[in-house]
Parts: sequence; C-alpha cells; structure tokens
Amino acid sequence: MKKSLLVLLIISLSLLGFSQENQNIQLSKIESESYPVYKTVEKGYNKFVFQQAKKNWPVELFSEDKIYPKILIKKVGLIDEFYTSDLPAYPAYYLSKASTTVITVLDKKIYYYTWSASSGATISYILSSKNPGKYVDEKMALDTYRREIKKNQTGERDVRKEKNAALAAKEKEENTLKGKSIKSIQLKFVDAPEDIGMLTVVSVGIEVHLTNGKVLKTKNLGGKTPYTDFSTSVKGGDYSGGDFKVASDSRKIPTDKIEIQAWSKFDSKVKGNFSHILNYKSNIFYQYQGRGGKNGRGRTSGVSINGSDGGDARSVNVYVENIKVNGQSIHKLTLTNAMTGELLAEAKLHANNRITINAKGGNGGSGERGSSTHSGDGGDGGNGGNGGDVTVSGATQNLLITVMNNGGASGSGGARKESYNTSGSKGSSGIKGSLIK
Repeated sequence: MKKSLLVLLIISLSLLGFSQENQNIQLSKIESESYPVYKTVEKGYNKFVFQQAKKNWPVELFSEDKIYPKILIKKVGLIDEFYTSDLPAYPAYYLSKASTTVITVLDKKIYYYTWSASSGATISYILSSKNPGKYVDEKMALDTYRREIKKNQTGERDVRKEKNAALAAKEKEENTLKGKSIKSIQLKFVDAPEDIGMLTVVSVGIEVHLTNGKVLKTKNLGGKTPYTDFSTSVKGGDYSGGDFKVASDSRKIPTDKIEIQAWSKFDSKVKGNFSHILNYKSNIFYQYQGRGGKNGRGRTSGVSINGSDGGDARSVNVYVENIKVNGQSIHKLTLTNAMTGELLAEAKLHANNRITINAKGGNGGSGERGSSTHSGDGGDGGNGGNGGDVTVSGATQNLLITVMNNGGASGSGGARKESYNTSGSKGSSGIKGSLIK
C-alpha cells in the first residue's frame, strides 16, 4: 500500500514539473530522428501493455523561431502523416485532417492517441528512446497534462481572439473607401467568356486608385475592399457581389451592352464606367409550366385527403424577326400569352443558339394513405394539368427551338389501410400541348 502511494506521489510530482509546459517547450527537448515504437496490446479485459514494434518510425520536427507548428511522422517508415498544432503559440496537441489521431509530446515521449473529453486518451503507440511505463501510468500522465494545460490555453485563446480582432479592424480600415481620397475607379472583367448573352453571369471587379498611390481592389480581383463600399448604376441586367447577370428580357438591354457605373458610397465625385457589347450567344430558357397539385392530407381539418389537380401550362405565341446586332445575326423573339395577348417577354438570341420553352402541365397530387385517414380509405389522386400550346410564326426557318409541353403526370391513389377499406383512384394524365410552326 505504501509503495503504491509512493508511486502515485512520484507521478504527481513529476507531472507538476511539466504540466504547464506547452508543446513548443516539450518539442524543444527532443530531436528529429527515427524513434523506437511501442504498440498498445490488450492482454485481458481493460488490461493493456506496451510491446516494441520491429520498425522504428522517423519523426521530423518543423520549427520557426522556437514555435513548432508542424510534425511529420513516417508511420511504419513508409506513410507520411503531417500533424499541425491546435494553438500555435501555446499548443497542447497536434492534429491531422486525415484521421482522429492526435500527437502530444511529454517527457521526451511522443504519444500517438485519440482523445475523448469524458474518458481521456486511448493510446495506440508511444514513440520513445526509452521504455514507456505501465499503460495506466502513461495514460494518467497524458490525461492530466491535457486537462491541466487546457486551463492555460483559455487565456491564450482570448489573447489570440483579441489579436485577430485587432488585425481584422486594421485590415478593414486599410481597405475601406471611407475617408480615402480617390484618384480613379476602374472596372474590369474577371475571366470573361467570349460568348455573352441573356441570362449570362459574368464577374466584374472594381479597382480603386487612391491619390497616395495605393490601389484597392474587390475580392474577385484579389483585394479586400467590400462590394458594399460601392454604389452602382447599371443597364442590361443586375450587378451584385461582383457578379453581373444579363437580363432575361431584352427590353431591359436597350443598348445591347452591359453597362455599369460605380462610385464610392462615401464620395460620389469620382466614378468608374464599364461597358461591353453582347453577342447574345447564350441558350435561353422560359418557364410557363403549370403548377403541381398538392398531395392529400389526412386528419387535418379543412384539408382534403384527395390530391388536387395539376395546373394547365400557359399557351404561348412566339414571333420571330431576323436582325443584326453588333455585327451578329440575331433572332428577335416576342413572346405573348396566346389566350390574352399579354406581352410576356422579348428576347434576343444568336442564330446559332437555342431557346427552350417549358410548357409542361403540372403533375397531379397524390392521395393520402389510408393509414393516415380517419376512415382508413385512401384518397384519390389528382389529374395532371394539360401542356400548353406553342405557336411560332415569322422568320422561323433557322430558329433553334425546343418545346417541352407534355401533359402532367396523374397523381397516385392512396393505399387502403385494411383489406375491407377502399384504395384511392389514380388521377388522369394531362393532355400534351401542340407545337405549330
């Protein structure tokens, strides 16, 4: 009994000697070299011992001005495993993105283990030039170290947060347009595609030249000036967060160009202008499909157990004119509601590109299952909506057009609950629309 107490006392005293030493200090006491490896082996229920492996494992320590940010362990002498510190200025362990294994160096021993907040360390290997102690003693030393050093790390984490906050504030001040004297503003493409048409999205960055010679840039040009520091005026589409999306209606592109004017929201005296002609070389899509029917719901007041019908798609007339825009052969398309004559959209499309019109009928909703209804009977499925009719007229000879106007699928009937109950009926499919050219 006295001997056991003496052993525990010695361990406790030794732990006090290095319990406050972070990993930068612990790693400074060892060298990069090939270490003998002691593997954990289970010899009985919850009884573990260390057995020396046949091969040593090379270990390389990386240091930068007394800081050890990284460790390389060559597992079994073959597999490179890199581990990085959890907190560079005051590390407690090293972790890897590839596994849950972590590394801690303690008393010139390299512990290779997994960690649980509740149960502590599960040691897989110890790399050491000297024989490890008993498993229970090594685990106690490692668990005590990890839990003690965490208290010290709390203060270091707060310091790091303060430093990061100060750096962020400094960076924000350096990159904001607020209070800056601006000489000029330039807008430029970022990896612009050759073909730009309706609905195309392109990235346009902003570069600001200050009177002191410094240049500020938006994120898409590699800088850190926020987009929110700018006010803009645009034609031909919408500009937000560095991206310009060309409009879906050519009436919003009166000059057949992308046009952007930008200025500091803190000072509007200096403005930058950008424009780029469109060749309308993009495929375009218009959606006029019917809405889908709702599924039935059981045991819900005011809601039917039967699926509702899908909606009919809109019937559309497309009138085609052939024109020249910016030296390109363009189809000018006018889309109207065939039932009311309402103008839906105007579009410009290069002769080599395609328009797709989705005029499918909406699918019918499914009936509720009998297991979810008061009666046990299944609900009826809704009918599919009819596809829309599409009529194309004018200079249609070379127009590339795809029309999707199938009728909507029928809704399924709900299954009955018991054999004496009734299953719901399946709805009817919608009728396919016509294409007239």
